[in-house]
Amino acid sequence: MSVTLLNPVQQSTRSSAESKPNTRLRSGLWIGALCAVTAGAMALFYELVSDQAIEIMVAGVCIFALLWIVMALSGTSRSRNLVFALWWVLLSSEAFFSYMTEDAEGGQVTTGAYSEVMIWVFILFAFFLYSMRNPQYLKEIFKGSYKWVALFGVVCFVSCAYAEQPFFSLGWIIKLLLAIALLAACNHEIKNSGDLRAFLMVSQWAFAFLLFMPLLRLISDPAVLATGRLFDVGTAPTMLAADAGILVLLSLALSQPGRRVWPLLFATFGMLVMILAAGKAGFVACVFSGLIFFVWQGKFKSAMWFLLGLVAAGAVLMVLSPGLASYITSYLGTDQAGTVTGRTDVWSAGWQLIKERLFLGRGFMSSRFLAYKISVSWQPGHLHNGFLEVWYNNGLVGLFIVVMMHAVIIRNLILVMRKVSLPMAAGCFAVYLNILINGMVSRAFGSRPDATFTMLFALVFVSERLLQEVSQTEEKPAPGWSMVPASAEY
Repeated sequence: MSVTLLNPVQQSTRSSAESKPNTRLRSGLWIGALCAVTAGAMALFYELVSDQAIEIMVAGVCIFALLWIVMALSGTSRSRNLVFALWWVLLSSEAFFSYMTEDAEGGQVTTGAYSEVMIWVFILFAFFLYSMRNPQYLKEIFKGSYKWVALFGVVCFVSCAYAEQPFFSLGWIIKLLLAIALLAACNHEIKNSGDLRAFLMVSQWAFAFLLFMPLLRLISDPAVLATGRLFDVGTAPTMLAADAGILVLLSLALSQPGRRVWPLLFATFGMLVMILAAGKAGFVACVFSGLIFFVWQGKFKSAMWFLLGLVAAGAVLMVLSPGLASYITSYLGTDQAGTVTGRTDVWSAGWQLIKERLFLGRGFMSSRFLAYKISVSWQPGHLHNGFLEVWYNNGLVGLFIVVMMHAVIIRNLILVMRKVSLPMAAGCFAVYLNILINGMVSRAFGSRPDATFTMLFALVFVSERLLQEVSQTEEKPAPGWSMVPASAEY
Protein backbone atom coordinates (compact mmCIF):
# COMPACT_ATOMS: atom_id res chain seq x y z
CA MET A 1 0.00 0.00 0.00
CA SER A 2 1.39 3.41 -0.99
CA VAL A 3 0.90 6.56 1.02
CA THR A 4 1.08 10.00 -0.58
CA LEU A 5 2.31 12.74 1.68
CA LEU A 6 1.45 16.37 1.00
CA ASN A 7 3.95 19.05 1.78
CA PRO A 8 2.84 21.94 4.02
CA VAL A 9 2.28 24.28 1.05
CA GLN A 10 -0.10 21.82 -0.64
CA GLN A 11 -1.91 21.21 2.65
CA SER A 12 -2.41 24.94 3.23
CA THR A 13 -3.60 25.42 -0.37
CA ARG A 14 -6.12 22.62 -0.03
CA SER A 15 -7.35 23.82 3.35
CA SER A 16 -7.80 27.38 2.08
CA ALA A 17 -9.65 26.13 -0.99
CA GLU A 18 -11.92 24.02 1.19
CA SER A 19 -12.56 26.93 3.55
CA LYS A 20 -13.72 29.29 0.76
CA PRO A 21 -17.11 27.60 0.18
CA ASN A 22 -17.70 27.54 3.94
CA THR A 23 -16.87 31.24 4.18
CA ARG A 24 -19.18 32.10 1.29
CA LEU A 25 -21.95 29.94 2.78
CA ARG A 26 -21.54 31.60 6.16
CA SER A 27 -21.65 35.06 4.58
CA GLY A 28 -24.73 34.12 2.59
CA LEU A 29 -26.47 32.83 5.69
CA TRP A 30 -25.70 36.04 7.57
CA ILE A 31 -27.06 38.16 4.71
CA GLY A 32 -30.16 35.97 4.45
CA ALA A 33 -30.76 36.16 8.18
CA LEU A 34 -30.38 39.94 8.11
CA CYS A 35 -32.90 40.21 5.27
CA ALA A 36 -35.33 37.94 7.14
CA VAL A 37 -35.05 39.97 10.35
CA THR A 38 -35.55 43.24 8.45
CA ALA A 39 -38.58 41.87 6.60
CA GLY A 40 -40.02 40.57 9.85
CA ALA A 41 -39.56 43.91 11.60
CA MET A 42 -41.22 45.72 8.69
CA ALA A 43 -44.16 43.31 8.80
CA LEU A 44 -44.50 43.66 12.57
CA PHE A 45 -44.36 47.46 12.53
CA TYR A 46 -45.99 47.97 9.14
CA GLU A 47 -48.07 50.93 10.36
CA LEU A 48 -44.87 52.79 11.29
CA VAL A 49 -43.05 52.11 8.02
CA SER A 50 -43.43 54.83 5.38
CA ASP A 51 -43.57 54.27 1.65
CA GLN A 52 -40.42 56.36 1.32
CA ALA A 53 -38.50 54.05 3.66
CA ILE A 54 -39.62 51.02 1.67
CA GLU A 55 -38.57 52.64 -1.61
CA ILE A 56 -35.14 53.50 -0.19
CA MET A 57 -34.64 49.96 1.09
CA VAL A 58 -35.70 48.44 -2.22
CA ALA A 59 -33.33 50.76 -4.08
CA GLY A 60 -30.52 49.86 -1.67
CA VAL A 61 -31.13 46.14 -2.13
CA CYS A 62 -31.10 46.53 -5.92
CA ILE A 63 -27.88 48.57 -5.87
CA PHE A 64 -25.96 46.17 -3.63
CA ALA A 65 -27.32 43.19 -5.57
CA LEU A 66 -25.98 44.80 -8.75
CA LEU A 67 -22.60 45.35 -7.12
CA TRP A 68 -22.53 41.75 -5.86
CA ILE A 69 -23.27 40.42 -9.36
CA VAL A 70 -20.60 42.66 -10.87
CA MET A 71 -18.01 41.52 -8.33
CA ALA A 72 -18.94 37.86 -8.74
CA LEU A 73 -18.62 37.91 -12.54
CA SER A 74 -15.66 40.27 -12.97
CA GLY A 75 -12.72 37.97 -12.27
CA THR A 76 -9.48 39.94 -12.45
CA SER A 77 -11.32 43.16 -13.44
CA ARG A 78 -13.17 43.55 -10.14
CA SER A 79 -11.83 46.98 -9.24
CA ARG A 80 -12.50 48.41 -12.68
CA ASN A 81 -16.00 46.98 -12.93
CA LEU A 82 -16.87 48.06 -9.39
CA VAL A 83 -16.15 51.76 -10.03
CA PHE A 84 -17.83 51.53 -13.44
CA ALA A 85 -20.95 50.11 -11.77
CA LEU A 86 -20.88 52.87 -9.15
CA TRP A 87 -20.56 55.43 -11.97
CA TRP A 88 -23.66 53.92 -13.61
CA VAL A 89 -25.63 54.18 -10.35
CA LEU A 90 -24.54 57.79 -9.75
CA LEU A 91 -25.21 58.87 -13.33
CA SER A 92 -28.70 57.38 -13.29
CA SER A 93 -29.53 58.22 -9.64
CA GLU A 94 -31.66 61.23 -10.53
CA ALA A 95 -34.16 58.90 -12.24
CA PHE A 96 -34.66 56.60 -9.23
CA PHE A 97 -37.07 58.96 -7.47
CA SER A 98 -39.25 61.51 -9.24
CA TYR A 99 -39.56 64.72 -7.22
CA MET A 100 -39.27 68.50 -7.34
CA THR A 101 -38.51 70.93 -4.51
CA GLU A 102 -41.14 73.67 -4.69
CA ASP A 103 -39.99 76.00 -1.87
CA ALA A 104 -36.23 75.69 -1.56
CA GLU A 105 -35.98 79.34 -0.44
CA GLY A 106 -38.11 78.60 2.62
CA GLY A 107 -36.14 75.46 3.43
CA GLN A 108 -39.00 73.15 2.45
CA VAL A 109 -37.16 70.26 0.82
CA THR A 110 -39.33 67.49 -0.55
CA THR A 111 -38.92 63.98 0.84
CA GLY A 112 -37.85 62.71 -2.59
CA ALA A 113 -34.64 64.73 -2.24
CA TYR A 114 -33.69 62.79 0.88
CA SER A 115 -34.32 59.56 -1.00
CA GLU A 116 -31.83 60.56 -3.67
CA VAL A 117 -29.30 61.51 -0.99
CA MET A 118 -29.61 57.98 0.39
CA ILE A 119 -28.57 56.65 -3.01
CA TRP A 120 -25.43 58.78 -2.75
CA VAL A 121 -24.82 57.35 0.73
CA PHE A 122 -25.00 53.79 -0.66
CA ILE A 123 -22.49 54.75 -3.36
CA LEU A 124 -20.24 56.44 -0.78
CA PHE A 125 -20.20 53.30 1.36
CA ALA A 126 -19.12 51.04 -1.52
CA PHE A 127 -16.71 53.63 -2.90
CA PHE A 128 -15.09 54.05 0.53
CA LEU A 129 -14.36 50.31 0.63
CA TYR A 130 -12.81 50.56 -2.85
CA SER A 131 -10.73 53.59 -1.83
CA MET A 132 -9.36 51.78 1.21
CA ARG A 133 -7.80 49.16 -1.06
CA ASN A 134 -7.07 51.39 -4.07
CA PRO A 135 -6.07 54.88 -2.89
CA GLN A 136 -3.70 55.45 -5.82
CA TYR A 137 -6.25 57.47 -7.80
CA LEU A 138 -6.14 60.22 -5.16
CA LYS A 139 -2.54 61.00 -6.14
CA GLU A 140 -3.59 61.56 -9.76
CA ILE A 141 -6.71 63.66 -9.22
CA PHE A 142 -4.87 67.00 -9.63
CA LYS A 143 -2.75 65.88 -12.59
CA GLY A 144 -3.22 66.33 -16.33
CA SER A 145 -6.37 67.79 -17.83
CA TYR A 146 -8.51 66.41 -15.00
CA LYS A 147 -7.01 68.89 -12.54
CA TRP A 148 -9.48 71.48 -13.84
CA VAL A 149 -12.39 69.29 -12.78
CA ALA A 150 -10.85 68.77 -9.32
CA LEU A 151 -10.20 72.52 -8.97
CA PHE A 152 -13.81 73.24 -9.85
CA GLY A 153 -14.89 70.94 -7.02
CA VAL A 154 -12.63 72.79 -4.58
CA VAL A 155 -13.99 76.20 -5.65
CA CYS A 156 -17.60 75.01 -5.32
CA PHE A 157 -16.93 73.52 -1.89
CA VAL A 158 -15.34 76.74 -0.61
CA SER A 159 -18.16 78.85 -2.04
CA CYS A 160 -20.73 76.92 0.01
CA ALA A 161 -19.56 79.01 2.99
CA TYR A 162 -21.16 82.16 1.53
CA ALA A 163 -23.95 80.57 -0.51
CA GLU A 164 -27.46 81.93 -0.13
CA GLN A 165 -28.67 78.63 1.34
CA PRO A 166 -25.54 76.84 2.69
CA PHE A 167 -27.45 73.71 3.76
CA PHE A 168 -28.96 73.33 0.30
CA SER A 169 -25.56 73.89 -1.35
CA LEU A 170 -23.81 71.41 0.95
CA GLY A 171 -26.39 68.79 -0.01
CA TRP A 172 -25.50 69.10 -3.69
CA ILE A 173 -21.76 69.40 -3.03
CA ILE A 174 -21.87 65.80 -1.78
CA LYS A 175 -22.86 64.58 -5.23
CA LEU A 176 -20.45 66.93 -7.00
CA LEU A 177 -17.40 65.81 -5.00
CA LEU A 178 -18.50 62.17 -5.18
CA ALA A 179 -18.77 62.40 -8.98
CA ILE A 180 -15.32 64.02 -9.25
CA ALA A 181 -13.67 61.38 -7.04
CA LEU A 182 -15.50 58.50 -8.73
CA LEU A 183 -14.52 59.67 -12.20
CA ALA A 184 -10.91 60.02 -11.03
CA ALA A 185 -11.06 56.37 -9.95
CA CYS A 186 -12.55 55.39 -13.33
CA ASN A 187 -9.73 57.24 -15.05
CA HIS A 188 -7.21 55.35 -12.90
CA GLU A 189 -8.78 51.97 -13.73
CA ILE A 190 -8.80 52.57 -17.49
CA LYS A 191 -5.65 50.93 -18.86
CA ASN A 192 -6.35 50.58 -22.59
CA SER A 193 -8.83 51.36 -25.35
CA GLY A 194 -10.97 48.38 -24.36
CA ASP A 195 -11.44 49.82 -20.88
CA LEU A 196 -12.25 53.21 -22.37
CA ARG A 197 -14.89 51.70 -24.62
CA ALA A 198 -16.34 49.82 -21.65
CA PHE A 199 -16.60 53.07 -19.68
CA LEU A 200 -18.49 54.77 -22.51
CA MET A 201 -20.79 51.76 -22.83
CA VAL A 202 -21.62 51.96 -19.12
CA SER A 203 -22.41 55.66 -19.62
CA GLN A 204 -24.60 54.73 -22.58
CA TRP A 205 -26.63 52.30 -20.46
CA ALA A 206 -27.00 54.93 -17.73
CA PHE A 207 -28.45 57.48 -20.15
CA ALA A 208 -30.77 54.80 -21.51
CA PHE A 209 -32.03 54.23 -17.96
CA LEU A 210 -32.54 57.98 -17.49
CA LEU A 211 -34.84 57.98 -20.52
CA PHE A 212 -36.58 54.70 -19.73
CA MET A 213 -37.93 55.80 -16.33
CA PRO A 214 -40.03 58.74 -17.68
CA LEU A 215 -41.47 56.39 -20.30
CA LEU A 216 -42.29 53.88 -17.57
CA ARG A 217 -44.10 56.58 -15.62
CA LEU A 218 -45.89 57.56 -18.84
CA ILE A 219 -47.32 54.05 -19.09
CA SER A 220 -48.59 54.23 -15.50
CA ASP A 221 -49.85 57.81 -15.92
CA PRO A 222 -50.76 58.86 -19.49
CA ALA A 223 -51.41 62.39 -18.19
CA VAL A 224 -47.67 62.94 -18.49
CA LEU A 225 -48.31 63.77 -22.14
CA ALA A 226 -51.24 66.07 -21.33
CA THR A 227 -49.29 69.14 -22.44
CA GLY A 228 -48.08 67.39 -25.57
CA ARG A 229 -44.49 66.88 -24.30
CA LEU A 230 -42.86 64.05 -22.42
CA PHE A 231 -41.56 65.24 -19.05
CA ASP A 232 -40.77 63.93 -15.60
CA VAL A 233 -41.63 65.58 -12.29
CA GLY A 234 -37.99 66.32 -11.51
CA THR A 235 -36.68 66.56 -15.08
CA ALA A 236 -37.75 69.24 -17.55
CA PRO A 237 -38.41 68.29 -21.20
CA THR A 238 -35.36 70.35 -22.22
CA MET A 239 -33.05 68.17 -20.10
CA LEU A 240 -34.75 64.97 -21.26
CA ALA A 241 -34.08 66.03 -24.85
CA ALA A 242 -30.44 66.79 -24.00
CA ASP A 243 -29.99 63.39 -22.33
CA ALA A 244 -31.63 61.69 -25.30
CA GLY A 245 -29.25 63.46 -27.68
CA ILE A 246 -26.27 62.24 -25.65
CA LEU A 247 -27.59 58.67 -25.87
CA VAL A 248 -27.92 58.96 -29.66
CA LEU A 249 -24.39 60.34 -30.07
CA LEU A 250 -22.80 57.84 -27.66
CA SER A 251 -24.41 55.10 -29.73
CA LEU A 252 -22.81 56.53 -32.87
CA ALA A 253 -19.43 56.71 -31.11
CA LEU A 254 -19.60 53.06 -30.01
CA SER A 255 -20.88 51.66 -33.31
CA GLN A 256 -18.52 49.12 -34.88
CA PRO A 257 -18.66 47.21 -38.18
CA GLY A 258 -20.54 43.97 -37.59
CA ARG A 259 -21.73 45.09 -34.14
CA ARG A 260 -24.31 47.72 -34.87
CA VAL A 261 -27.53 46.16 -33.58
CA TRP A 262 -27.37 47.48 -30.00
CA PRO A 263 -26.06 50.94 -30.96
CA LEU A 264 -28.85 51.22 -33.55
CA LEU A 265 -31.48 50.27 -30.95
CA PHE A 266 -30.10 52.77 -28.45
CA ALA A 267 -29.94 55.52 -31.10
CA THR A 268 -33.52 54.87 -32.21
CA PHE A 269 -34.75 54.89 -28.62
CA GLY A 270 -32.93 58.16 -27.95
CA MET A 271 -34.40 59.77 -31.09
CA LEU A 272 -37.95 58.84 -30.09
CA VAL A 273 -37.60 60.21 -26.55
CA MET A 274 -35.92 63.37 -27.81
CA ILE A 275 -38.79 64.08 -30.20
CA LEU A 276 -41.43 63.25 -27.56
CA ALA A 277 -39.78 65.67 -25.14
CA ALA A 278 -39.90 68.35 -27.88
CA GLY A 279 -36.83 70.13 -26.58
CA LYS A 280 -35.94 72.54 -29.36
CA ALA A 281 -32.34 73.11 -28.31
CA GLY A 282 -31.87 69.39 -27.65
CA PHE A 283 -33.12 68.52 -31.13
CA VAL A 284 -30.99 71.15 -32.88
CA ALA A 285 -27.93 70.13 -30.85
CA CYS A 286 -28.35 66.45 -31.67
CA VAL A 287 -28.87 67.08 -35.40
CA PHE A 288 -25.90 69.45 -35.67
CA SER A 289 -23.58 67.23 -33.60
CA GLY A 290 -24.63 64.11 -35.49
CA LEU A 291 -23.91 65.76 -38.82
CA ILE A 292 -20.48 66.87 -37.56
CA PHE A 293 -19.80 63.28 -36.50
CA PHE A 294 -20.42 61.95 -40.01
CA VAL A 295 -19.07 64.86 -42.05
CA TRP A 296 -15.75 64.95 -40.16
CA GLN A 297 -15.21 61.31 -41.17
CA GLY A 298 -16.28 61.97 -44.77
CA LYS A 299 -19.44 59.84 -44.43
CA PHE A 300 -21.84 62.12 -46.28
CA LYS A 301 -24.23 59.33 -47.23
CA SER A 302 -24.51 58.27 -43.58
CA ALA A 303 -25.22 61.89 -42.65
CA MET A 304 -28.19 61.92 -45.04
CA TRP A 305 -29.50 58.65 -43.58
CA PHE A 306 -29.16 60.14 -40.10
CA LEU A 307 -31.28 63.15 -41.08
CA LEU A 308 -33.87 60.97 -42.81
CA GLY A 309 -34.11 58.77 -39.73
CA LEU A 310 -34.85 61.78 -37.51
CA VAL A 311 -37.44 63.12 -39.94
CA ALA A 312 -39.15 59.72 -40.20
CA ALA A 313 -39.22 59.28 -36.40
CA GLY A 314 -40.65 62.78 -36.00
CA ALA A 315 -43.34 62.20 -38.61
CA VAL A 316 -44.44 58.93 -36.98
CA LEU A 317 -44.66 60.48 -33.52
CA MET A 318 -46.56 63.52 -34.83
CA VAL A 319 -49.17 61.16 -36.25
CA LEU A 320 -49.36 58.93 -33.17
CA SER A 321 -49.33 61.79 -30.65
CA PRO A 322 -51.76 64.58 -31.58
CA GLY A 323 -50.77 66.45 -28.39
CA LEU A 324 -47.19 66.70 -29.62
CA ALA A 325 -48.32 68.08 -32.98
CA SER A 326 -50.59 70.66 -31.33
CA TYR A 327 -47.81 71.78 -28.98
CA ILE A 328 -45.37 72.36 -31.84
CA THR A 329 -48.02 74.17 -33.89
CA SER A 330 -48.97 76.44 -31.00
CA TYR A 331 -45.33 77.19 -30.19
CA LEU A 332 -44.61 78.25 -33.77
CA GLY A 333 -47.63 80.55 -33.62
CA THR A 334 -46.27 82.54 -30.66
CA ASP A 335 -43.45 85.05 -30.30
CA GLN A 336 -41.57 82.86 -27.79
CA ALA A 337 -38.99 81.82 -30.36
CA GLY A 338 -37.79 85.42 -30.63
CA THR A 339 -36.98 85.53 -26.90
CA VAL A 340 -35.74 81.90 -26.76
CA THR A 341 -38.87 81.01 -24.75
CA GLY A 342 -38.43 83.96 -22.40
CA ARG A 343 -34.77 83.27 -21.61
CA THR A 344 -33.46 86.63 -22.81
CA ASP A 345 -35.32 88.37 -19.97
CA VAL A 346 -33.70 85.98 -17.48
CA TRP A 347 -30.23 86.60 -18.93
CA SER A 348 -30.67 90.36 -18.76
CA ALA A 349 -31.89 90.32 -15.15
CA GLY A 350 -29.30 87.74 -14.14
CA TRP A 351 -26.46 89.80 -15.59
CA GLN A 352 -27.37 92.71 -13.31
CA LEU A 353 -27.00 90.39 -10.30
CA ILE A 354 -23.74 88.93 -11.63
CA LYS A 355 -22.17 92.39 -11.80
CA GLU A 356 -22.82 92.87 -8.08
CA ARG A 357 -20.52 89.93 -7.17
CA LEU A 358 -18.37 89.64 -10.24
CA PHE A 359 -15.29 87.85 -8.88
CA LEU A 360 -16.48 85.34 -6.27
CA GLY A 361 -20.13 84.89 -7.18
CA ARG A 362 -22.96 84.12 -4.78
CA GLY A 363 -22.02 80.57 -3.83
CA PHE A 364 -22.53 77.10 -5.25
CA MET A 365 -26.13 76.40 -6.37
CA SER A 366 -27.33 79.89 -5.38
CA SER A 367 -28.87 80.27 -8.84
CA ARG A 368 -31.60 77.89 -7.66
CA PHE A 369 -33.12 80.90 -5.88
CA LEU A 370 -32.91 83.27 -8.84
CA ALA A 371 -36.69 83.51 -9.19
CA TYR A 372 -36.92 85.23 -5.81
CA LYS A 373 -34.53 88.01 -6.92
CA ILE A 374 -35.72 88.96 -10.40
CA SER A 375 -39.03 90.02 -11.88
CA VAL A 376 -39.93 88.13 -15.06
CA SER A 377 -43.13 86.59 -16.38
CA TRP A 378 -42.21 83.10 -15.16
CA GLN A 379 -40.26 81.41 -12.33
CA PRO A 380 -36.81 80.29 -13.53
CA GLY A 381 -34.82 77.98 -11.26
CA HIS A 382 -31.52 78.84 -12.95
CA LEU A 383 -30.08 81.20 -15.55
CA HIS A 384 -30.61 78.88 -18.55
CA ASN A 385 -27.05 79.37 -19.72
CA GLY A 386 -24.13 77.32 -18.48
CA PHE A 387 -21.52 80.08 -18.55
CA LEU A 388 -23.79 82.64 -16.86
CA GLU A 389 -24.78 79.97 -14.36
CA VAL A 390 -21.24 79.28 -13.17
CA TRP A 391 -20.42 83.01 -13.24
CA TYR A 392 -23.42 83.75 -11.03
CA ASN A 393 -22.52 80.99 -8.54
CA ASN A 394 -18.71 80.95 -8.52
CA GLY A 395 -17.66 84.24 -10.08
CA LEU A 396 -14.83 84.77 -12.53
CA VAL A 397 -12.75 82.11 -10.74
CA GLY A 398 -15.29 79.38 -11.45
CA LEU A 399 -15.95 80.67 -14.95
CA PHE A 400 -12.25 80.50 -15.82
CA ILE A 401 -12.01 76.88 -14.63
CA VAL A 402 -15.08 75.81 -16.59
CA VAL A 403 -13.77 77.54 -19.72
CA MET A 404 -10.51 75.61 -19.29
CA MET A 405 -12.46 72.35 -19.12
CA HIS A 406 -14.07 73.17 -22.44
CA ALA A 407 -10.73 74.22 -23.90
CA VAL A 408 -8.90 70.99 -23.03
CA ILE A 409 -11.74 68.85 -24.39
CA ILE A 410 -11.76 70.75 -27.70
CA ARG A 411 -7.96 70.74 -27.94
CA ASN A 412 -7.54 67.05 -27.16
CA LEU A 413 -10.29 65.77 -29.44
CA ILE A 414 -9.37 67.98 -32.41
CA LEU A 415 -5.74 66.84 -32.13
CA VAL A 416 -6.90 63.23 -32.16
CA MET A 417 -9.25 63.70 -35.12
CA ARG A 418 -6.58 65.52 -37.14
CA LYS A 419 -4.16 62.63 -36.67
CA VAL A 420 -6.43 59.61 -37.25
CA SER A 421 -9.95 58.78 -38.31
CA LEU A 422 -11.28 57.43 -35.02
CA PRO A 423 -15.09 57.13 -34.71
CA MET A 424 -14.87 57.09 -30.91
CA ALA A 425 -13.08 60.45 -30.89
CA ALA A 426 -15.54 61.95 -33.40
CA GLY A 427 -18.40 60.58 -31.30
CA CYS A 428 -17.03 62.09 -28.10
CA PHE A 429 -16.62 65.42 -29.88
CA ALA A 430 -20.26 65.17 -30.99
CA VAL A 431 -21.34 64.47 -27.40
CA TYR A 432 -19.37 67.53 -26.26
CA LEU A 433 -21.00 69.74 -28.92
CA ASN A 434 -24.40 68.48 -27.81
CA ILE A 435 -23.71 69.46 -24.19
CA LEU A 436 -22.26 72.83 -25.24
CA ILE A 437 -25.23 73.80 -27.43
CA ASN A 438 -27.76 72.70 -24.81
CA GLY A 439 -25.78 74.63 -22.20
CA MET A 440 -26.38 77.85 -24.12
CA VAL A 441 -30.09 77.75 -23.14
CA SER A 442 -30.24 75.38 -20.15
CA ARG A 443 -28.33 74.14 -17.09
CA ALA A 444 -26.57 71.39 -19.03
CA PHE A 445 -23.40 72.46 -17.20
CA GLY A 446 -22.37 75.08 -14.67
CA SER A 447 -24.08 74.22 -11.37
CA ARG A 448 -26.19 71.19 -10.49
CA PRO A 449 -24.13 68.02 -11.03
CA ASP A 450 -26.68 66.12 -13.08
CA ALA A 451 -25.99 63.63 -15.86
CA THR A 452 -25.03 66.12 -18.57
CA PHE A 453 -22.61 68.08 -16.37
CA THR A 454 -20.91 64.99 -14.94
CA MET A 455 -20.62 63.62 -18.49
CA LEU A 456 -18.73 66.80 -19.35
CA PHE A 457 -16.35 65.97 -16.48
CA ALA A 458 -15.87 62.51 -17.96
CA LEU A 459 -15.06 63.92 -21.40
CA VAL A 460 -12.12 65.81 -19.89
CA PHE A 461 -10.17 62.63 -19.13
CA VAL A 462 -11.68 60.61 -21.99
CA SER A 463 -10.35 63.15 -24.50
CA GLU A 464 -6.94 63.08 -22.83
CA ARG A 465 -6.84 59.28 -22.88
CA LEU A 466 -7.69 59.21 -26.59
CA LEU A 467 -4.90 61.70 -27.30
CA GLN A 468 -2.41 59.63 -25.28
CA GLU A 469 -3.42 56.49 -27.12
CA VAL A 470 -2.93 58.09 -30.53
CA SER A 471 0.40 59.64 -29.50
CA GLN A 472 1.72 56.33 -28.19
CA THR A 473 0.74 54.60 -31.44
CA GLU A 474 2.70 57.19 -33.44
CA GLU A 475 5.76 56.80 -31.23
CA LYS A 476 5.98 53.03 -31.60
CA PRO A 477 9.06 52.11 -33.70
CA ALA A 478 8.43 50.22 -36.90
CA PRO A 479 9.36 46.51 -36.78
CA GLY A 480 12.60 45.49 -38.46
CA TRP A 481 10.95 43.59 -41.31
CA SER A 482 9.01 46.68 -42.39
CA MET A 483 12.31 48.46 -43.22
CA VAL A 484 13.42 45.80 -45.73
CA PRO A 485 12.93 46.94 -49.34
CA ALA A 486 10.10 45.13 -51.12
CA SER A 487 12.41 44.08 -53.98
CA ALA A 488 14.95 42.40 -51.72
CA GLU A 489 15.69 38.80 -52.55
CA TYR A 490 16.42 36.09 -50.02
